[in-house]
Formats: sequence, C-alpha cells, structure tokens
Amino acid sequence: MSPTTTDTPIPWPGQAIEVVGLGVAAHFDDLPAGHRRAIEAAELIIGGERHLAILPPLSATQLRYPSPFSGLAELLPQYSQQRVVLLASGDPLFFGIGGWLSQRFDPAALRFHSNVSSVQVAFSRIGQPWQQAEVISLHGRPLNQLQTRLRGNRWLALLTDRSNHPAAIATALCEWGQSNASCWVFEALGSEREQIQRFSAADLAASEQRFDPLNIVILHSTGGTAREFPGLADTACITDSTPGNGMISKRELRLMVLSLLQPAAGEIGWDVGAGCGGVAIEWALANPRGQLIAIENHPKRISCLRANRKKFAIQERLQLITGDAPACLDPLPDPDCVFVGGGGSDLDAILRQSWTRLRAGGRLVASAVTETSRATLLEFASRMGDRVEWSQLAISRPEQLGGQLVLKPRLPVLLMKCSKPA
Repeated sequence: MSPTTTDTPIPWPGQAIEVVGLGVAAHFDDLPAGHRRAIEAAELIIGGERHLAILPPLSATQLRYPSPFSGLAELLPQYSQQRVVLLASGDPLFFGIGGWLSQRFDPAALRFHSNVSSVQVAFSRIGQPWQQAEVISLHGRPLNQLQTRLRGNRWLALLTDRSNHPAAIATALCEWGQSNASCWVFEALGSEREQIQRFSAADLAASEQRFDPLNIVILHSTGGTAREFPGLADTACITDSTPGNGMISKRELRLMVLSLLQPAAGEIGWDVGAGCGGVAIEWALANPRGQLIAIENHPKRISCLRANRKKFAIQERLQLITGDAPACLDPLPDPDCVFVGGGGSDLDAILRQSWTRLRAGGRLVASAVTETSRATLLEFASRMGDRVEWSQLAISRPEQLGGQLVLKPRLPVLLMKCSKPA
C-alpha cells in the first residue's frame, strides 16, 4: 500500500521550506548558484551527515535528520518562523524526501531545488540512454519483488540498502536463471571515492569484494522470469488444496474480471471474498501503481493470501482484511472498483454497500455460480437500469477418459458489471 497520508496538511505559516537537491556534488562549490544562495540564506539547515559535511562555515543552525525519520513532522513546526533548508541526496523528488514532504505539507509551503539523480548520473557514466529503464527501490523492501519485474532485454536501476546489496542481488539473479545478466556497481558517485565496475551476475555473486555502502546497481537482463502479459498459471498460486485447485478463480475468469474492472494507476480497489487470492494477485501485478484491499473471513484462505502476497512481492500494494463483509467494509477507503467474488447469504448487502461506497465513475463486478447467487445478482441489477453489463464464462478443462482426451466443462460463472456515472 501507498504510505499513509495526512488528511490535514501540517500548518506552515512562515516562508516556504527550501528543499535543496545536492545531486552527486562532493563540494559546495559544485552546486548551482541558486542552490548555494538558498543554503547561505538559511537560519536552520537539516540534513544527513554526508550532506552537512560538504557545507562551508555558515551562521545557520545545523541539525541531523531525526531517527526515526518520521520525527521530522514534529521537529519542523518548531522552526516555522525561520528560513529552513532541508538537504537531500540526488533529486529530492526522485525516490527522495520530496514525496514524504508533499504528503504532509501544502504545496505552497515547499520550494524544491532540483538536481540530477544518482540514477541519471550512473547511466551517463556508461553512456546508456535511460528513458526506457525501470527504477526499482530495494531500500527496506523485499528482494523478491525484483523477480516479478525481470523481463528479457530490459534495463533496471536498483537502489540498494544493507540487506539488498550488490552480492545479494547477484545471488538472487543466479537463482532466477539470470547468471549471465550484466551488472554495473556504482560506488560513491561524484566523490573522490567514485568507482564503477561491471560484472556478470555469476561473477558478482562469487565476488567477496566489499563495496562502498553508497552504491547503486544497474542491471541489463538477459531473459525474463516475469510474465510479459497478465495470466498466471493456476498452479502458480498457493491454495488451500492441490496446486491449481481450491478456493481460487481460474485464469480465464481472472482475466475476464480484470478486463471488466479496468483498474487504473492511483485507484483503490476492493476484492470482497478474495479466497486464496487468485484475482487479487493478478490484479496487484497488473496494476502496480494502484491500491488493492482483499477481504476474506476464512483463516486458512487468509493464510494462503498472505503467502501469495509474499511470494509475488506485492506487500506494498495489497492490504489484507480479515473479517465478515459487509460489516468490515465500513472503515475502508472508498473504492474506484470492486470485485465481489463471494458473499453467501450476505451477497445482497455486500453489493448494496459496495455500490453506495463506490466513487463516481467506479465499476462494480460480481460473480455468481449457484442459482441462489445468480438470483441475487439479477435482483440487484433490476434496480440499476441500463448501467448493467452481463457475461457468462463457461470453461472446459482436459481430462482422460478411456485413454482419450475429453474436455470436461466446469460450472459456468455469471458476471455482472455495474458502472457508476462519472
């Protein structure tokens, strides 16, 4: 899930906070003139140890960023009547402090001084265009999220941390069949200690070299381990039964549901009655910039959901709620799209609340297999007028009968889509 935002911005009655990106500058004189003027005019400068180390003697008070970093929200208001400068590595609005500040302060309270990012500098050092590269932050995040992004012949820039360091990344690449991938390690860019080395993933994994903690990795993949198109095999998901079976929507149904929902970046989705997570996994993988909340009340299925969330490294975009709908829906944020794949005797109440909470322009999709649930969908749709779209999906799967191939039909699934006016 996305970081929690504050509903009310932190009050800031004084001059705008100057947020100065240092780029990869090793010396104060390397900064643009406007950046230097903002720093020299400050009464309070807050930065990391490395940031403050490049400053010349100044009259401003200098403080280190608090630990934990969230303490900055309580620290800053104490200095709202002073000219405050916050120092940032690289570009503050590129995987930096800028995103955190923008979630907590009104835009008028912030003035950003941009600079080049370490990723931009790294690509320039090897003369490689980077407009199509994907930047992935592994800082404080599970390393296996990288596996879900690996595709053939792609450039990736990886922001590392102490756990997800170059050797750990390379070891994982080898385990995922990427031992021939090219890896560049960039250490201390812009400083006198700058060093750039190229390895194969296999050589980097075997290396015992210690790298400067200030490093990033650029990766050029040789082959893909991630799918290029939605449609996970049923057996890829962890379920409450044998692989490919249990309480999980089959691939054909998952793709049909997603095509009806059309989840978009920045949207909030509900998957009500998520089972073991078939739709939720596919949904979160297909829409990495959305927020998805999966609701399930069965303990074993919740356990499978949790295991699948970890397996596919989608913890940040998939939130799990254990509880009975519709009651547990009350505290959730209003959705842009909802899939109701379960509900039982509470199906009508779930549909009603989902429709009420759905934002303008939102989409509600529900499935039914039993005659009882079909009747509930039909009754609900009778109140929706021309907002309803119907589909029925009938899937057959191969089996052997007398040593010969037959296609055995599964129970047909009725799908209802209701669209709310924008």
